[in-house]
Amino acid sequence: MSQPTTSRKKKGLGKLGFRISQSAFSLALLLLLAFDLPAQRLDITDVDSKSPDEPGFDLRLALGGAVNTDMTVSTRDGRSYPQQNISPLVGNCNFNGTISYESVAFNPGFRFDFAPGYRLNEWIGFEFETGCIYNTVDSYTLSGNGTFTGTGGNTTLNGTTTADAQGYLLQVPLLVNVEFSYPIEGGWRPFLGAGGGGMFQKMTIGTLTGNIQVQGDFNQSNFMGAWEAFAGFGYEVAPGFDVSIAYRLNGVLAPDFAGYTMQNFFTQAAEFGMKWRF
Repeated sequence: MSQPTTSRKKKGLGKLGFRISQSAFSLALLLLLAFDLPAQRLDITDVDSKSPDEPGFDLRLALGGAVNTDMTVSTRDGRSYPQQNISPLVGNCNFNGTISYESVAFNPGFRFDFAPGYRLNEWIGFEFETGCIYNTVDSYTLSGNGTFTGTGGNTTLNGTTTADAQGYLLQVPLLVNVEFSYPIEGGWRPFLGAGGGGMFQKMTIGTLTGNIQVQGDFNQSNFMGAWEAFAGFGYEVAPGFDVSIAYRLNGVLAPDFAGYTMQNFFTQAAEFGMKWRF
């Protein structure tokens, strides 16, 4: 009587082992799919995109260097001194004389763009651009004739002098751009464009060292009208995914920091970009 019982037990264990193996296989398959699916979704070129010659949305991300920034203060001819502080840039000193020219030079910095857009066809597209542009201050240049009090270094100004400076300039563009492009063979697409809007800016300038030695105290921000012009080349590396290189020139309209008016304010940048089409 015991033999049939043993046989039934072996058959039961066999069925149980088969069910366990089947469940383990199913679980392994589900895990494989679960790990593979996010990998597919995270593929930057897998966007189920439309052709660039069809209307649709796109997104551009770009990172580059602000290779040259120039700020020239409005001409100071006709302004007579002495007065407290020769300018808001140079605090805690007096100057007796006249100043004809001022400018601030910046070190190379970086630029980041975030720009969702919409293309009408293969030639024309629009985008809203924001991001940030950041440069540290390199030097401060001053031209004129007169004498300083309350400063270190050379207290006489006779011509032009330049001092090293500490500080930074942060710019946040809020621009609407139009882009014109022309597709050519091999996936290349040269483009150019322009736009306008506004620019938030914050600038600080601290200690000046060199011929003039002054503890500066400039710390101002503003929001001014701005414009942009750009040109570059794009290349389609996969359906719906382009890379590009571009040159961008930004300007601020009548820049003014708490009454301290600038004659011009330009920022030039070279950048590498990526664009997804949806």
